[in-house]
Amino acid sequence: MKLRTIVTFGLLLLAFTIGLAAIPSQAADHLDAPGLTSPGGDTRLDINDLYAFKSGTNAVMIMTVNPLAGVLNDGTFHPDASYDFKIDTDGDAKEDLTYKITFSAPDSNGVQSVKVRCTPARDCPHGAVLGEGHTGETVSLLGGGMLSADVYDDPFFFDLAAFLGAYPFCSAPGGPAGETGVNFFAGLNVSAIVLEVPGAWLNNNNIGVWARTELEGQVDRMGRPAINTVFIPSGSKNAFNAGQPRNDQRDFSQFLGSFAGVLLPDILTVDITSGAGFLNGRQLPDDVIDIELQIITGDPNAGDCVDTNDVAFPGSFPYLAPAH
Repeated sequence: MKLRTIVTFGLLLLAFTIGLAAIPSQAADHLDAPGLTSPGGDTRLDINDLYAFKSGTNAVMIMTVNPLAGVLNDGTFHPDASYDFKIDTDGDAKEDLTYKITFSAPDSNGVQSVKVRCTPARDCPHGAVLGEGHTGETVSLLGGGMLSADVYDDPFFFDLAAFLGAYPFCSAPGGPAGETGVNFFAGLNVSAIVLEVPGAWLNNNNIGVWARTELEGQVDRMGRPAINTVFIPSGSKNAFNAGQPRNDQRDFSQFLGSFAGVLLPDILTVDITSGAGFLNGRQLPDDVIDIELQIITGDPNAGDCVDTNDVAFPGSFPYLAPAH
């Protein structure tokens, strides 16, 4: 292991241990709850980030899992789990469509078979099974669209050390000349599922999206960045991950105070005809940390001085940068 990776991992565990809800800023959902970490947990089921945006007339949804792929895990997907994109098409915080991605056990080279299903089948224009293929390749879907599942560069960018209080935001010591923020996720990888479908399949231009991993019951879920990581106290994080967005206001609004009406239910809402970024869905280059700090603090200049990913994102499918 590289020393920097070990240090980063240690900081992530520290962040998990001390409970991020006490810190007045936000991070992604890497290692966000006790049920996702050792012992007993499985990082293959840990959702790090969710993205949803338009590409031409298509809708793109990306779920990243396996924080520190290649360090905490081998970057494969759990063969008994389901990785779901849940879609609300009528604004009631209940799923109307689900795109369900499942995997086989890896072969000797770590390659897995992958299958994409759509439910309920009556609302899926091309039936229940949309495509089958393997990890590491582009899988074409019936009627259009495509899927990729592989290890990629972690697209999240953020000054984790400042978040943990090592120094104030925008004052990183010892960096290159002119550097005032350090992206702790630079050089790290995740496993990602990239699903692109025709926008017409979603039955509405304005949708809500959340990601779910399921293995004998729901394990993790995520909509907007950092809701569980920052606002939900340590004793309720597993319950939040096991909950349903339609119940968020009832069960968790007390933890978000004045932000509950804006941030709950935990669903990423997006107009798939609009090219605007976060809070309209979430595009890969969106600096969600700065945006959310500005919302929370009311300071239009708030931020962590890490404004871009460590490597450029390609402008076409699969949209993520290659693994390091």
